[in-house]
Amino acid sequence: MTPNRSRRLLIWLALVPLLLPVGRGLAQSAPIHWPQVLSSSGFTVPVASGIFYSHFGVITSDGPLDIHHLRIDLSNPTVRLEVGLAHDQLMSPDEPVSSMVLRSGAIAGINGDYFDIHESGMPLNILVRDGQLLRSPWRFVALAITKDGTARIARYRWAGTVTLTETGETRPLDGFNSSLPQDGIAAISDVRGYGAPPPDPGKRQTVVELTPAGDTTQVLVKPDSVTPLSAPSVNDSGRYFVKQVWPQQAFYAPIPQDEILLVGRGSGADWLASKFLAGVIVKVNFTTDPDWRDLVAAIGGGPVLVKNGRIVEDPDPPAPRERDARHPVIAAGISRDARTLTIVEVDGRQPNLSIGLTRPELAAYMQWLGAYQAMAFDSGGSATVVARLPGLPAPAVVNSPSDGRERPVANALLIHSTSVPGPAVKLLVNANQPLRLFAGAAETLRTIGIDAYGNPVPPPEPLQVSSSTPAVTVSGGTVTAGAAPGEGVLNVQSGAATGTARIFVVNRIQRLVVSPDAVNLVPGAGWNFSFAGEDATGNQVVLPAAAGTWVVNPPWLGTFSGPGEFVAGEQIGLGTIDARIGGAADQVRVAIGNTARPVVQFDRGDWSFRGDPETVTGSVAQVTTPSHQHRPSAQLAFRLDGSSVRAAYLLTRLGIAGSPAAITLWVYGDGSGVWLRGTYEQSSGPPGAVTFARRVTWQGWRSVTAQLPPGLNYPITWTSFYVAETDPNRAPHGVVYFNSPRAIYPQSAHK
Repeated sequence: MTPNRSRRLLIWLALVPLLLPVGRGLAQSAPIHWPQVLSSSGFTVPVASGIFYSHFGVITSDGPLDIHHLRIDLSNPTVRLEVGLAHDQLMSPDEPVSSMVLRSGAIAGINGDYFDIHESGMPLNILVRDGQLLRSPWRFVALAITKDGTARIARYRWAGTVTLTETGETRPLDGFNSSLPQDGIAAISDVRGYGAPPPDPGKRQTVVELTPAGDTTQVLVKPDSVTPLSAPSVNDSGRYFVKQVWPQQAFYAPIPQDEILLVGRGSGADWLASKFLAGVIVKVNFTTDPDWRDLVAAIGGGPVLVKNGRIVEDPDPPAPRERDARHPVIAAGISRDARTLTIVEVDGRQPNLSIGLTRPELAAYMQWLGAYQAMAFDSGGSATVVARLPGLPAPAVVNSPSDGRERPVANALLIHSTSVPGPAVKLLVNANQPLRLFAGAAETLRTIGIDAYGNPVPPPEPLQVSSSTPAVTVSGGTVTAGAAPGEGVLNVQSGAATGTARIFVVNRIQRLVVSPDAVNLVPGAGWNFSFAGEDATGNQVVLPAAAGTWVVNPPWLGTFSGPGEFVAGEQIGLGTIDARIGGAADQVRVAIGNTARPVVQFDRGDWSFRGDPETVTGSVAQVTTPSHQHRPSAQLAFRLDGSSVRAAYLLTRLGIAGSPAAITLWVYGDGSGVWLRGTYEQSSGPPGAVTFARRVTWQGWRSVTAQLPPGLNYPITWTSFYVAETDPNRAPHGVVYFNSPRAIYPQSAHK
């Protein structure tokens, strides 16, 4: 297969309109173990002093990748890392990362450890918050931040014990705030939640209530707060009085502040019952190897990806069967001096947006970025990045979670900044990247003020923009290319702050990339191709909205209502689409002839509305006008108010038989520009989301199609159609209608 035939284009989400080309990047020297990289582009902007966010789109021979970075300078005195805990309790219904970020006052955050999903919600591994141990370690590796401000990756081992001070008799503890053993002893505090339940019938249990001996109590306080957290601190001396012994009884939360319980079962219950009496002094050692006491924070994850600059295979990885499957992934990389932390998240399970990475591919990428040490965190639908980007009033989710919405998780790594923004001393124009436009294309010029400490701040006064070349005109912040090529400099001024950006106008491109390179549709189905152009140096060029010519061969195979907007004809057959823009061309293979099965239960009108977050309002209804092919339509009215990622859902439950490869439906658009998506549940495994249209730019009926990711566990249940908005500067209101959903089956797989 030639590179021209294997190109696929990323339809990727610019969460703020700052996406600008930065050269071929990965295409010049891709990581090992990767598919062929055809093109890459992206941008980097400051979040706060010492904290940077980057967003990259990569086109590979296997499909698109949507990549998010957070780079954190741990040596910056205004930067602090903290561990967030869902609802400040280990056993809980879990909590979205954005919620933990907002209530903690953090400026950014990511999801952390694997957890007991759909059950206790408890994280599986060590947890240290504000220098206090909240949970004992278990098997897998963890990311730790030391008191001297460096990061490390280590596998902590639990070595806790309880000792009778009078006799010196010692017994190992099975854990601290972990699961309760069937035959042993565990220590728990109030932060675990739920306390100790009663023993199962026929089982032995002893609970020993311990209170600190002497004035050893410490109040756990956030460094920048005067409000105690709910978790008691570990007693530094380790000395406790036995307050009471509770045989064969429950001890439910809350546990008194600074007290701990020893919960023994089986032989552990017998030992506690025979050795412990009220008033006895015992010593409890909360010990790990290496020692947790030199840490301010630790959060579990895994597997190890890079060690001492080399890709490694973790001998004890979480979920080993997922090693070679592509999923959404998230990882942390540490520089050689341990003072720079780079978070990487790659979206997945969304064929038109991002296909995800395997673990070897993720490890290769972390090494390619220069990580000396690297590890993964809980990935899949949990992978979440939250950040307060320039222009946003508050932190918000910046990636595209594969569940179609943010998943509640057990804990999070939170990034704080105490830097106080000052006046702008310079302007960051177009993310400090050249602006390359094809003749007739237009682009909004994005400008950020930067203070003396690197914080993004609003420009102090209205912007004044001038160009050194007549090849472009500037009006209201929009740069429009003329018909003739040229180059020059854009000069931007706001008060005393200034900035510049190079500007290039071309009327020819070197390469055109259309994605996907092949589609299989049913008669009448719609498909939106995405396309991008590159100049001779491999940099992406902004193309006009009505760019190029699109020729269907043979003509009866289908038609184009606009650039990239294809509707299949009613005949079965094979053919090609030839796209040509600015002297460059690309070709797509088209097959019309799959089998489509109507999802007839959709017409029953069993729908409901949900807005997320609560600022979103709207309604759903079954209507007869407008209709398609005389069938009733589902009306979704919405008001996407707010500044974070917002979505309005038409909730349903549609059982879809067999193994479809795609879903197609007719949508009556309102031109509101919202993102159109859908969600589904597998028979087993995580839920997922797909994109029908990146923007609803049309008015009236149009057929749209969403591919389903490979490897699903069939049958699936369709759970929603929804519209979303990610740009904080937009609050679209409108009404869209859905009609005639169909499941598309490859003929060989149709049942």
